[in-house]
Amino acid sequence: MENKKQLGFLLILVLLVIYIQVIVGGITRLTGSGLSMTDWKIVTGTIPPLNEAEWLVEFEQYKATPQYEKLNKGMSLKEFQSIYFWEWLHRVWGRWGFMFLLAIFAYFLFKKKLNRTEIKRFAIVLVLYICQGLLGWIMVKSGLVDMPWVSHYRLTAHLCLAIFLFAYILWFVADIFVPKETLIQNDKLRKFAVFIILVMIVQIIFGGFMSGLRAAMQYPSWPDMNGQFIPENLFFMKPFWKNFGENMTTIQFTHRTIAYFLAILVLIFWQKARHLPTQNPYFRPSVHLLLVVLITQILLGIFVLLNSKQGIPVDLGVAHQAGGLLLLSTMLFIRFQFQKVSTLK
Repeated sequence: MENKKQLGFLLILVLLVIYIQVIVGGITRLTGSGLSMTDWKIVTGTIPPLNEAEWLVEFEQYKATPQYEKLNKGMSLKEFQSIYFWEWLHRVWGRWGFMFLLAIFAYFLFKKKLNRTEIKRFAIVLVLYICQGLLGWIMVKSGLVDMPWVSHYRLTAHLCLAIFLFAYILWFVADIFVPKETLIQNDKLRKFAVFIILVMIVQIIFGGFMSGLRAAMQYPSWPDMNGQFIPENLFFMKPFWKNFGENMTTIQFTHRTIAYFLAILVLIFWQKARHLPTQNPYFRPSVHLLLVVLITQILLGIFVLLNSKQGIPVDLGVAHQAGGLLLLSTMLFIRFQFQKVSTLK
């Protein structure tokens, strides 16, 4: 049991590493830094330029990109170094995070402290981590050909895979720490939790579209959208589905609408779950935390909108993204504390 707790605490550190990675990724995106590194060197890329000559080589490579030509032409070397730092940190943090996870796996495997199920879980996590890195490079490549920015579809896929990786490790941790005998047997509430999680995932997808297209700048007002509650041009694109992926008006309107819907769902869930009889020591604190994070996330979203007239504020935008992951994680952890009644003996 002591080995399990050691593994659980180390996996919590991995979760913290990934959480910081998501935050750094948000800063990288909002500062327009993601295309500053034009190649992908797994080993040598961990070392930044060490002298002016090396910096000039990197700068010349960046000057050949569409982003420099269309958005940043004339920028100084110092300005380039600033955006380069965030992309470099984002990549290096991800690589060291993978090595940390691999070291944990190797240690417990060598000490024969993992059962077959745990080995399979580690293998899945490592594969997901590698796929996340590859998807990140595919995302960057989308902004090195014609567009001066990365594809918001690939950006959202990169974000969603990071969240899936985080959620899978969180489930691993919950399985270690939550006593099996305290799992809650309430199928209705369990299914309600699953439904809320699905809505949250859809909301995160639209949040990724919002971020990738910088859609907040188009309607920097609340509760109205530039004086209208149902804005014009909601569905002008053909075919119809294209509006939900490329029409900034539809994307922001949908993102706001889902937020209101989620608030209602979470409030109903909180009301039902907070009085649920249980011996689980984690359940009630996580249910109350869910409500606190929800309120904070809504306020952050409003503040981002109201302060996006001249550009999306990096601090608020990153906090909003981090809050979204925390909200989903809290809801996932709550779901992990339920057990299907049909599986009970």
